[in-house]
This record gives sequence, structure tokens and C-alpha cells, in this order.
Amino acid sequence: MHTESAERRAGARRSRHRNRRRSRHRRPAVLALLAGVLLATPGEAQEVRSRYVPNPGATIRVTRDLLLATGEHVLPPQGPDGEDGAFRLEGVRGITLDLSGSTVRGAPAGTDLDDLRGFGIVLVDCSDITIRGGTLGGYRGCIVARDCDRITVEGVTFDRWFGQRLRSTLAAEAPEDWLWPHENDEGQWLANYGGAIAATDCSDVVVKGCRGRGGQNGILLNRCGGAKVHDNDFSFLSGWGLAMYRSSNNVVSHNRFDYCVRGYSHGVYWRGQDSAGILMFERCSDNVIAHNSATHGGDGLFVYAGQDRVEGRAVERGEAPAGGCDRNLIYRNDFSYAVANAIEITFSDRNRVIENVGNGCHQHGLWGGYSSRMVVVGNHFQDTRGGGISIEHGQECLIAKNLLHGNEIGLELWWDEDEQFVRGPYGRQFDTRSRDHWVVGNSFKDNDSDLVLKKTTGLRFADNVFEADTRELYLSGLGDADERDAAVSELRGRLAGIGGWLPSGHVSDSTLRADDGTRPPELEAAVFLVPPRVPGTRYVDGAVDPSKPRLESIEMGEWGPWDFESGAPRPAPRLPGGLLREARWDAVWFRWKDGPDPRSAGQVDAWRELAADPVAQAVVGTWLTPWGDSTQVRDAVGATYFGMRARARVELEEDGVYRLSIVSDDGVRLRVDGHTVLENWTWHAPTRDEVELELTAGAHELELEYFQIDGATALVVDLQRAAGD
Repeated sequence: MHTESAERRAGARRSRHRNRRRSRHRRPAVLALLAGVLLATPGEAQEVRSRYVPNPGATIRVTRDLLLATGEHVLPPQGPDGEDGAFRLEGVRGITLDLSGSTVRGAPAGTDLDDLRGFGIVLVDCSDITIRGGTLGGYRGCIVARDCDRITVEGVTFDRWFGQRLRSTLAAEAPEDWLWPHENDEGQWLANYGGAIAATDCSDVVVKGCRGRGGQNGILLNRCGGAKVHDNDFSFLSGWGLAMYRSSNNVVSHNRFDYCVRGYSHGVYWRGQDSAGILMFERCSDNVIAHNSATHGGDGLFVYAGQDRVEGRAVERGEAPAGGCDRNLIYRNDFSYAVANAIEITFSDRNRVIENVGNGCHQHGLWGGYSSRMVVVGNHFQDTRGGGISIEHGQECLIAKNLLHGNEIGLELWWDEDEQFVRGPYGRQFDTRSRDHWVVGNSFKDNDSDLVLKKTTGLRFADNVFEADTRELYLSGLGDADERDAAVSELRGRLAGIGGWLPSGHVSDSTLRADDGTRPPELEAAVFLVPPRVPGTRYVDGAVDPSKPRLESIEMGEWGPWDFESGAPRPAPRLPGGLLREARWDAVWFRWKDGPDPRSAGQVDAWRELAADPVAQAVVGTWLTPWGDSTQVRDAVGATYFGMRARARVELEEDGVYRLSIVSDDGVRLRVDGHTVLENWTWHAPTRDEVELELTAGAHELELEYFQIDGATALVVDLQRAAGD
């Protein structure tokens, strides 16, 4: 009786609770219907619980399932710096925000990317939320989540969100275009560079079937775990397709992150400026990166252990020496045609790089500086301008069954006196020797040099395939790792491959071990690896695709790489000089080593008088070098202790604000209409200086002065309309 009464009372309480819950929901539901016809006060929060035509003057607070009205909506972000968002979900559980059939923009289409601000959809302390369909754009961050669990973003198209205006031209890169991914504990990536999707301190995020074009960064994961990112396409971006920071135990599979690149001018410079298809910084471990295409990036995959380990910050905080980006599996991806490296993994431990493709890259197929116990098995690294596989200061790496064909260097292993890391915080905590690598069963062909080995000890070579030709192998200081008295002929034999053929290249100050027939257990584990079960259907198997366009297909515009697949017109060439490109500078050059020093205030006038007796004079169209890009002038003037003075006239079509920028090394000064507007009259490394000027339509007189002392040289002068003017 007692138990039955208790159950009856509990049932009555549950019934009353359900009734109260229903009654609480009725009135807001009625108000939600009225919200479609009543205008909200600007800035006033609106609660939306059903299909809704939004008011652009207020944050839309979503607490129940919402199906947004079809059509295009311009919804500016609300709150300080727009960070309250256009839509806001806070403390919400188990709902769907469906944007299918709608387009939501934070600013009108066509707004310059660097003018975009604020967030589109903000989620705080939410769980089991789905955002589905539609198009988002015109924000600094389109979807921004923090402290959330089980957020799913599926089938959303992202179109034109924040991006930095690139300053580099076809002729010269701009230093300020370099990215700085090393710091993100305070959300610097999103604040500085924007992102289509940004999740911080979230677990079990799912991003699938999404597409993004016309922004800087695609997906940003900061301190996230358990994420599944698959079947997405974030390509033709000017930063990172996917970037992870302190994010572990995630799966990234069957995505496309092609042409995420900056810092490239075909045949002129190829720097990448730390752009990448996939980027992993600061203790990102135990992730699976499988079946992705990240071709034509700055790097295909860029992995860096982080400042906790490399700069010793963990030890400074009183912690044990930090781990890096460790134990990640990189499996059957295509990272070909990278501006820098197909794969870069540094300062990290026990990563597995298995059956990937990284062909046609400018610098390296795999760069593994300061990596330990890395397993590199079954990859194709062909036609790189640097090393197919290059590992400096690495330990106990397994390099097996890779195809290394047509590279400048097939395999590089070395140690050098790297003051920053060997003598710095990293070297005080970790081993920096180059030692104890296995090189087993690799195929070397058509390389300029098969091997370059320097100051590397304990190497084991076995079952490699080298070409049957007469190319030379140069040996210097080669010894036995066990300090036995081995003959040079025996040591050469240890390097020989199948058939007794020797590699080409250089081996110096290194030691070898004899092959005793044993193999590390990691080799069998890699060869017989059971493919990881990962979500996704986009077909990428890591096979060589000869139909892919090569590096010359990268063309950079003002906002990033040209998306030639979209049918968009080819970007106008970013030529040096800008509005000064048609100017004609009457220039004279003179020597001053034994004359007045321009850096001394009392000697400037005397230094200028030296121009009356020039060693060269010419008319310069665009300043690309301090010699006006003339070999004749350079031969006459030399590379040290010379000065230059030049005059030009520029005709401007309209009044406005203009941006003048000069890259110089050494001193430079520019006057406009007799007034000094930009000056860096010092001995300095290549430096970019910039100033905004209000100029009227019509003719303006320009006077340029420059001095060179010694070392590097630089002089690039550029005038553009200022952003937004």
C-alpha cells in the first residue's frame, strides 16, 4: 500500500509538471506568431520558437526548433563588436535551426571582406543542436560556438566571410601577409583572421556536407575533442581550410581543402606564408586525418608541436615538459602541389604518415624537423624542388617503402648547429641529435641526389632500390655506429640497395649499423595497417592523379586564390606600383662610401649634392629594386654604399584617401608636393612602411630618396586607393 501510494503521488507530480510545462509554453508560442507581424525595437532581443521572418535590428534568440523563412536576409550582427550575433542560442538543448532555402548575410553582398565584422550564429553552453542548410556569409565568424557539446553543422554553404586584403603583388611578397598561427589561447585566430565555423572548448562537434568559398579560414577548432569533420569542401581560401589548436581525438576524413594558399607568384616567389589546407598547432594529438584532398596549399598539412614544448612555456608554468602534436595518423591523403611542403610535422613524436601523396611541391614532400619515432611508410613524394623526405635533428624514425622519384634530394637526414632550438628551451629539455633512423625498402629514381646525410648516427639501410647507373656517391667521415674498425668498402656496402647498386649523393660525418635482418615492429604494423573506419563518402584514396593541374594553376587576387572552377573571371594581376605603375621616374645613382653619410643630419645636403655627378641615370617605370630592375644600373652602381634620387609626376582621377606603401632596405624618404609623407631613413632589414594620404584629383609631384649601406636590398613603391574609399 505504501509503495502504491508513493507511485501514485509521483505520477500525479509528473502529470502536474507536464501541465505546468505546457502552460508555460503556450503564451510564448502565441507571441512568436505575433512576432512575424510586429516590428521589434532596434536592439531588443526577440524570442523565436517557430517559422519566422527576422527583424534585422535585433538579436534573434532561438530557444526551440526554427525554420527560417526562405529568401535573402541581411541581418547585421548585434552587441559590442557584433559578437552577440544575428542569431543567439544560449543554454539551449536538443533543437534544430534550419536555414534551408534561405541566405543570411551580415552585410550586403559585395562588401569588402576586410570590412566584415561580428558573428552570424552564436552558440554558448548548448548541446544537441543541429544547424542545417542555407547559405551564410558577410560575417567575421559565420557560426561561432563555445562550451558546447554535440553540435552538428550539416549542408550549410558559406559564401564570402572575413578575409584580409592581400598586399603581395606578382613581383614581391608583402611581409604583413604572413599569418601567425602560434597563438590562439585567447581566440586570436578568429579575432585576427575570421572563420566560417569556429568552435572553442566544444566536444563531439560534427561538421559534414558543408561548402565554403570566398573567405580566409574554413573550420577552426580550438580546444575541441571528439569532432568528426567529413565530406566538406572548403577550398580556394586565403588561409586555412581546417585549423586545430589544442584539439585531440578528432577525425577529419573525406574532405576537400584544396587551394588554401597565399604568398605565391608563379616563377617569382613561393612562400606560402603559413597558409595550409590542414593546420594543427599546439598539442593536437591522437587525431585521424584520412582520405582528404588538400592540394595546392601553402602546406598541404602543417603540424607544429606548439610553444608549450618548443619555447618551454609548460616548464615556465611549473609543469612537466610538454608533449607536441603526437600519435596522429595521417593516412591516404593527397597533399600534392604545395607551395612549401606537402606535409610538415615538427617537434612531435610517434606520428604515422602512411600511403599519402605529395607530388610536385616547391620545397619538400615531408619536412620533419625535430621529429622523433615518426613512421613514414608507403608514401609517394615526387618532383619536389627540395627533399622528398627531409628530417633534421630527428630520432628513431622509420622511413620505409616510400617512392622518392624526381626530387632534388630523395632523402635528407642531418644535424647542424641550430642555435635557436639546440641551445634554446627546446634543446635543454629534449634530444636534438640526428640518430637511429631506419631506411628500408624505399624506391629512389631520377633524383639529383638520392641521399644527403650529415652528422647522423646509427643509421640502418636495407632493401632499398637505387638506379643502376654510374652517378657518384661522395663519402666523408663515414664510420661504424658501434665504433668497430670497419673498412670503407664495408660501409659503402651497407648503403647499397637491391642488386648492389649504390645511391647518389653525399654522406658526411655519419655512422651506419650493419643490417642484421631485424625490422622494427612499427614496419609490420604500418604495412598491415587495418584502414581506420572513418565517416565520409567523398572519394579520396591517396593515389597519384596525373590529371591535377600543377602549381601554375595558382593565381592570386586581392582576396586570395582564383577559384577557376566557379567560372569567376581571372583576377586582375596584382602588379607592383599600383597607381604609380604608369609613372616615369627620372633617377640618378651615385656612390657615397667615402663621402658624406646621409644618416647624419648635418651631412644630408652634402650627400644630396653627390647626385650632380652620378654614376648612372635612367628612367624607371616601376620600382622593383633599388636599381630600377636594370642590370646595367646595378653593374655600374654596385650593391653597397650608393644613393639614389628620383622625381616623377602622377595624375589622379579623383579626390580621396590613398594608401602609400614602401618596402625598403636601407633608408627611404618620399615627398609629395614638397611635403615629406613617408620616411624610414635608417639602416634596416627589409621593412614595409605605409601611410594613408588625402589627395586631390590632378597632378602631384613625387620626390624619392634612397640610400644603401650593405647586406640585403629592397625598394618597392606602391600607391592604391585606401580600403573602403
